[in-house]
Amino acid sequence: MFRKVLWGLSPWVPRWLKDLFPERIKQLMRRQYLPRTVLIDIVGSCNLACPSCPSGGPDKNRGGKMSLEMFRRILEKISKEQPGATVSIFNWTEPLIHPQAAEFVEAIRHYGLKSRVSTNLNLLKDADRFAAASPDFMTISLSGFTQPVYSIGHEDGDIEVVKENMRKLSDAFKKANATTELTVYYHKYLHNLHEVDLMKQYAESLGFAFGSGWAYYMPVERVQAYMEDRLPPEEVEFVENRFALNIRRAVEATKPFRDEPCLFPTTQLTIDCRGNVQLCCAVYDANRFTIGSYLDSPWTEIESKLLNHSYCRECGQHGLHVYTSWHGHKKIHPIYEAIAEEECRRHGANPGDKPAQEPVRARAH
Repeated sequence: MFRKVLWGLSPWVPRWLKDLFPERIKQLMRRQYLPRTVLIDIVGSCNLACPSCPSGGPDKNRGGKMSLEMFRRILEKISKEQPGATVSIFNWTEPLIHPQAAEFVEAIRHYGLKSRVSTNLNLLKDADRFAAASPDFMTISLSGFTQPVYSIGHEDGDIEVVKENMRKLSDAFKKANATTELTVYYHKYLHNLHEVDLMKQYAESLGFAFGSGWAYYMPVERVQAYMEDRLPPEEVEFVENRFALNIRRAVEATKPFRDEPCLFPTTQLTIDCRGNVQLCCAVYDANRFTIGSYLDSPWTEIESKLLNHSYCRECGQHGLHVYTSWHGHKKIHPIYEAIAEEECRRHGANPGDKPAQEPVRARAH
C-alpha cells in the first residue's frame, strides 16, 4: 500500500527536492518502493549486424525464442514481485522477429503492466495486428535517411524498407486509434549528422515523435576490452573513426563519479529468451553474467545476486556504470555532450550542420 502511495506522489515531488537526498538514500528508496523496468529478450538473435552492437558480432545468432506460455508465467511472477513495472520486450535483440510479438504485448496489458517495444523496423509482418495490440511505447531505432549512410551503423538493414514500414505503421495506428507513444530515435555518429533533419522531417510528417542522441559503444565488457587494448583491429577502427562520443574520453570523464552506486540493480531486471536473469541490461556474455532462472528462483535470491555480483566492483572501478547510464546522469551528461561536439569539430563533422535538400515528407497515402 505504501509503495503505491509513493508511486502516485513521485511525479509531484519537485526535482530540486529529490536532489537533496543523498544518492545512496535514493537507491534504497528505489529498491524498496519504486517499480522496475523489466527488459525481456523474447528472441535470441537480431536480423541486422550493427558494428556497435554485440548482437551483430560473430555470435550474433544465439538462437531460440521464448514461448508465449513461458512469457505469461514470467509476467504473472513479475506482477506479484514488481507491481507497476514497465515490461520491454527487447534488450539486445529484435522483437519483431518473433511471430507472436503482438500477442506478447497483449499479454503484458493483461497483467496490468506497461509495455515498451524498440525495433529497427526492417521487419513488419502485420502493422494492423501490432496496432491492435497497442503497446504503451514503441521506438524505431535508426541511424540515417539514405542507404549509404544508414548501412554504416545498421549493417544489413534497408532504410527504404524502414521508411515504408514507418508509413504502414503510422496508417495502422491511426486507423486503430491506438494511444501508443510512437517515437523515432536517431543514433548520431560522426558520419550521419547531415541527415538528422531529413529523418526528423519525415518522421514528424507521419506523426512520430522524434529524438536523437550520441551513439555509444556497448556492452560494458567490450568497452572495458577497448580501454585495455584488447579489441581486434577492425573493431578498434570503427570505435575510433565513427563515434562522435569519443569512448576513451567518455570513460576517463567518469573518474569524479565512480564512487556513486550503480542504478541498474535497483531499477531494472533483465531476462533472456530462455527465462534466465542476466546481471544487467549493459552486459552481454551469458556465460559470465547469468544469474539463474527467473521462474525457479525466489526474488530474494535474485536480488541478492544482483546486488553482490563480483563483476559490479570491477565495472564500478572503471566508471562503466556511469558511462552506460549517462543519459540520465545530470553531471556527466553535459560533459559527454561537450566531448561529442568537440570531436565533431575536430573531425569536421559539425553537429549543427543542416541538410541542403528540401524538406522530405511521406508520400501521400
